[in-house]
Amino acid sequence: MRNIFILGLGVLASVAFGQVDKIYKHSGEIIEGQIKRVGEFTVEYTYDGEDAIQSLSKYSVNKVFYGKSTRIEDVSNKIEITDDKDWNKVVILEDKQLVAGLKKGDDLKSKTGMVNFRSGNGKDERAEKVLKQQAAEVRCPFILLLSDKTVGKSAKKTGSCYKYN
Repeated sequence: MRNIFILGLGVLASVAFGQVDKIYKHSGEIIEGQIKRVGEFTVEYTYDGEDAIQSLSKYSVNKVFYGKSTRIEDVSNKIEITDDKDWNKVVILEDKQLVAGLKKGDDLKSKTGMVNFRSGNGKDERAEKVLKQQAAEVRCPFILLLSDKTVGKSAKKTGSCYKYN
């Protein structure tokens, strides 16, 4: 009888303490720990046995699994860039926090010419389109915008492309 009681306590303890949250990244990686917060742009978590809060961009996370409630929350859809024509799917990000958990790729530059027949918005849109097309060529779904300048009649943008790990 005593052995059954001890065995029952062991099973109960393993169920109570074995409820680990899981983060499923678009890259296929699974992170286990405790989810602290799913914010507007980031997922914050801690590894088991640690107090330091880690942060991932929601763009790198497919879904999260809450161990205690067994609830699954979809976080973001994976952006697939399969060829150069998918340039319009590329997302331009302006905050470095939004690339946490993504892999940095090439640096990109875009500039419209001094002589063009575009309005102020037109030259800015053209520079953005060229930047997105460059990212699609190397199959990067994200660009972290590093600079955005308008000088006279030309627009210049630079950024770094990011992929899923």
